[in-house]
Amino acid sequence: MTEITKEQLRDFYINYHGFVEFFELDGQSAISHIFERIKSVQYDPLNIIGRNAELAMFSRNKNVTREDLFAALYDRRELVDGWDKMMCIFQSAEFEKFKYVRDESARQYRTVMSRRGQDDCHAATEDIYGYLARNGESSVTDIPSPKTNNGGWGPSKVAGVCCEYLWNSGRITVARKKGVVKSFDTTERLLGKDWQANEFSDFDEFLRWYVKRRVQSVGAACGKNGGAWLGIYVDDKELRERAIAQLVELGELLPIAVEGVKNTYYIPRGAERFLSPSKNERAVFVAPLDNLIWDRASIKSVFDFDYSWEVYAPKVKRKYGYYVLPIIIGNRFVGRIEPVLNKAKTELHVQNIWFEDGYTASADDLQKITDEAKRLASFLNVEADINIRV
Repeated sequence: MTEITKEQLRDFYINYHGFVEFFELDGQSAISHIFERIKSVQYDPLNIIGRNAELAMFSRNKNVTREDLFAALYDRRELVDGWDKMMCIFQSAEFEKFKYVRDESARQYRTVMSRRGQDDCHAATEDIYGYLARNGESSVTDIPSPKTNNGGWGPSKVAGVCCEYLWNSGRITVARKKGVVKSFDTTERLLGKDWQANEFSDFDEFLRWYVKRRVQSVGAACGKNGGAWLGIYVDDKELRERAIAQLVELGELLPIAVEGVKNTYYIPRGAERFLSPSKNERAVFVAPLDNLIWDRASIKSVFDFDYSWEVYAPKVKRKYGYYVLPIIIGNRFVGRIEPVLNKAKTELHVQNIWFEDGYTASADDLQKITDEAKRLASFLNVEADINIRV
C-alpha cells in the first residue's frame, strides 16, 4: 500500500480535477477532457449564477461558455442526460454501458408511479413512444394525453409520466432543455444507440467498471458510505466492497494510506502522477455539487474544510448563505463566496465572503478572488460590480 501525507492528497485532488491542466484549453476541448477525466457531472436545475454543471466547466477552464456545454449536449450529442450519482451528464459513448443502471432506474420509477397512483399510465406507454417515433422531438405539452394523479409531486399528465418512465428505461433521450422543461426523442434517432444493448457480459463485469468509474469521478475515494457513493448499486456497501477488492487484486485501483487520516483511499491505476505538488496559483470557485466535494466527509478529513450546501435549509438555519461557492487558493480551501445577480440579472456583485478561521487573506489573495469574480461575471455575460473587502 502506498503511504502519502495529507498535503500530497490535497495536491492530488487539485491536480486530478484539472483546475490547472485544463484551464487554457479551448472551450470544446476542455469539455471533452473534463468528462474524459471525471466521467459524470451532476445536473441541478437551479440557475442562480449558472447551473452546477456549467459552473463545474467554468472552474476548470477560462474559455468555455454555457453555450459550449449546451451544444455538446443537444447539438453534437457528445454528452447525454442520465442517472448516475443523481441526475448527471456524461459522455454519450458510455450510453450502452449504463444498461444495468437504466433497468434498475426504470424499476424504481415504476415503484414511484405506483406510490403516486399512476399505474394507469402503463397502458399508454407504447402509444407515447409511438408518438415520439412518428413525430420526433416533442415536449410533454405537445403530446395529447389526459391527466393522471400526481400524488402531490411529479407530472400530472399521462404523457409526462410515460416520458419520464421511457427516459429512465433508456428508450427515449432528452432532446433539449429550455430551462427545466425537457423535450424528448427516441434514443435510436438522437444517439444512434440501441437502448437494449449492454456492453457487459455479466453484472460483476459491469459492477467493477461502475465502481472504478465512480472513483474516477472523484479522483480518490475511501470505501465508506458517503456522498461519493450515492446512486444505484454503488450505494450498496456489500456490492461496492466486493468490487473494490476485485479491482485492487486486478491492479486497477491502488490503495492509499494517508498520514493522519483513518480511512484507506483508492485511486485509479495511472493517477499516481497527480501526487506531485500542485501548481495552482489562482482562486478557484468550486461549484456547490462539484465532483471534488461530493464526499464532504473526505473534504473535511483531508482539507479540514467543513462544507454543507445550505440552499435547501431555512434562512434562519443557514450559517452562510443561499448559493455559496467554496474558494480554493493553491491546494487549500480558504473560504466561501456568495456571488449574486441583481434583480434585472444584468450585474454580478459579491454579497458575502467568509474566510476560514485562522486564515488571513493577503492583498494578493483578494486580487485573485476579485479576478475570479469578474471572470464569473463575464461567463454569465453580465456586468461586474465587484468590491471585495475583509
